[in-house]
Amino acid sequence: MSSKDLIMAGRLSEARSQLIEEVKSSPADLGKRTLLFQTLAFCGEWEKAERHLDVLAAQDPTAETGMQVYKNLILAEKKRVEVLRLNSRPSCLPKPPPYLELYYAAWNKLVEKETDQAIELFAQIDSQRPIISGTVNGKDFTGFKDTDAFLSLFLEAIEYEHYVWIPFESIRELSISSPKTLFDLLWIAARITTWEGLSMGCYLPVLYPETFLHGDDRVKLGRVTDWSPLGGPYSRGFGQHVFQVGEEEIPILEIREVLFSV
Repeated sequence: MSSKDLIMAGRLSEARSQLIEEVKSSPADLGKRTLLFQTLAFCGEWEKAERHLDVLAAQDPTAETGMQVYKNLILAEKKRVEVLRLNSRPSCLPKPPPYLELYYAAWNKLVEKETDQAIELFAQIDSQRPIISGTVNGKDFTGFKDTDAFLSLFLEAIEYEHYVWIPFESIRELSISSPKTLFDLLWIAARITTWEGLSMGCYLPVLYPETFLHGDDRVKLGRVTDWSPLGGPYSRGFGQHVFQVGEEEIPILEIREVLFSV
């Protein structure tokens, strides 16, 4: 079975091992090395992935611009992990929401297993936020959140090498490209327009932070989303992002357009 077929079959670890041997045997094969880079990215092996990017850029100087896009995404992913581990904070666009400190206080309560206090703090946050409504793929909704407790009120985005959070209530329009390549299952191109008039092309992480640590290759590839309980109604996601849209749960790759209402 080819390495690409192994990936399509959800056998990421086998594909990784096979690709390493194939690239050793044929180091000038750009296709194999590119696929190995992408496989290493799914596995969270950022430094190794970057080294293969450097080789690809040296082998094909015309692809340098594309390689820089990949490098920017990897830089942002490293920052993303630090944010998840509470070692750093993300930039917020267009500006930090007034409840951000309260949000981090609630998250810290979850980390400390003080679930009742976390519930109280999240309730305070909800009282400060508007009810979000609009249409997703042309269908009306009321209520829009990420199903992951840590990211529930924010959309993750990567602009160049910058990892940012955008409060859902700040977004006027969100357009997400249709996935066509393996790359799109890691980072999908999107355009975000805020109520302040900011419009930016960016990439959205398809997979939840540290999905590469999960033991199931199907989860690592975003075929399945798995949940780790955090206490009470809260959980942390692994695999593909899933949004709570009204009463429906919708994976990120099934969303083409969201138009938010005031």
